[in-house]
Amino acid sequence: MIQKIYYGTPGTGKSFLIDEMLKTDNILDDNIFRVTFHPEYTYSDFIGQLLPSVKTNTDGEKEINYEFTKGIFTQALEKAYQDTSINVFLILEEMSRGDVAAIFGDIFQLLDRVQEGPLAGYSRYFINNDIIAKDITSIIDNKIKLPPNLFIYGTVNTSDQNVFVMDTAFKRRFDWQYVSTKPVKKGDIYLNNVNLNICDNSNKLQKIEWVKFYKGLNKFISHKDYLDLGEDKQIGQFFIEFSSNESDEQIKYKIQNKLLQFLWSDIHKASFKRNIHLFSKDISSFSELYDLFEEDKNIFSVDFFDCLK
Repeated sequence: MIQKIYYGTPGTGKSFLIDEMLKTDNILDDNIFRVTFHPEYTYSDFIGQLLPSVKTNTDGEKEINYEFTKGIFTQALEKAYQDTSINVFLILEEMSRGDVAAIFGDIFQLLDRVQEGPLAGYSRYFINNDIIAKDITSIIDNKIKLPPNLFIYGTVNTSDQNVFVMDTAFKRRFDWQYVSTKPVKKGDIYLNNVNLNICDNSNKLQKIEWVKFYKGLNKFISHKDYLDLGEDKQIGQFFIEFSSNESDEQIKYKIQNKLLQFLWSDIHKASFKRNIHLFSKDISSFSELYDLFEEDKNIFSVDFFDCLK
């Protein structure tokens, strides 16, 4: 697949899957170009722009010149044309956080690739852009096309709020692969799995594996018998990244400062059910929730523990 987008909830390992694929295919770092989209990212950032530079002339005087500074797309395109037998990857992270229509601009035309025949993988149509083409000797008459060795892979977080919407025309030019919340194993061992100390209904600390905890949490979030908020509100295995040598205090700190805030703002406050709660009904503010967790007191509801079991 020459153009592909991995999509799913946060922490499911979308970027991890891309990295594993690049490692498996032995793609060198020099042939990987990676960028993260954001609301302020523009066409000029992506393609390139004229920027001023100060140089000293032959008389020793300083002059201001304007030179074309290549964006990540132009860098990847130039690298791909240097040797079309070597695969080059342009990785676009968090695509929905930027206005992709504005970022791609006329480059959008190039995403329509030939599927079969001797020109398979090349852009079906060309665009004229003399600034991009001037350093790529393989391009004739400034007619830009994507070569078959330039792969464009991206990631989309389906739970992002206040993001830009991709139109259907843009979407259909990519293959899409859903990355589920199902935990990932290496052999028989779950990746990114540690023991959490969670206080139960009787205010006793119980050890529970992170994988079991987040799976129970996802069920409680999405299942119709509980909060019924849908899959977009779930989290993935890598929502919090742990290391194997972390202490209980370090693990607790990450849960307290990363997970609790998300659960309070995006889950607890988003729930429309009045008879089922994620947290104890006695907790009325995030500061109270935070302090109770700090004191190793129970913060979760009976319903949640029933689901967890």
